[in-house]
Amino acid sequence: MEYPVLLEGEQVGTAAVVEEGERLAVSLDCREDNRGLFRGYLICPEGEIPLGVLEPRGRRLWLQRRLLREEVRPLGRPQGIRLRMSFAFGGEWQDLREPSWFSQAAGEDLSQTKGLLWRQEGSRRFLALPYDPGRPFPLVRLFCFARIQAVGGRRYAVYGFDSAGRPLFPGGGEGATGPGPSAGTPG
Repeated sequence: MEYPVLLEGEQVGTAAVVEEGERLAVSLDCREDNRGLFRGYLICPEGEIPLGVLEPRGRRLWLQRRLLREEVRPLGRPQGIRLRMSFAFGGEWQDLREPSWFSQAAGEDLSQTKGLLWRQEGSRRFLALPYDPGRPFPLVRLFCFARIQAVGGRRYAVYGFDSAGRPLFPGGGEGATGPGPSAGTPG
């Protein structure tokens, strides 16, 4: 059976799901968009099954996987394939799921803050916190390092950090840093 492959609601390719005895063979073929690495998920009425990271082949993305029918059966008949970005190239904003690197760099616990975004540009990392002029300023300790910026139609206070976790002045390069602790990598 053939299914659409969807990325952010748009069809970007097709997938074939073929029964092979006690297995289902899943093959995806999609156009490449050069934004990052993507993972495929088999979507069923009762959940989804991760298929793995798509492999670039020329100007296409490709994945082939065999699943045991018994692992798919409890979730119902497959309905399609969805892609999600697992790693962004060139500074795409991503949801920050593990804020510990930025918490250490910013000197403030960010684990309870909702709506955080992050991106990487070379050795610099950027943190975006939702900004509302009617509420307290986010990370007031680093106020002078913030830049107010729209991301996806919302306003954020954006902070840049160098590879050692030191804050960057807005518009500054790797050498335009302020004081700050060292840190590892974000997650």
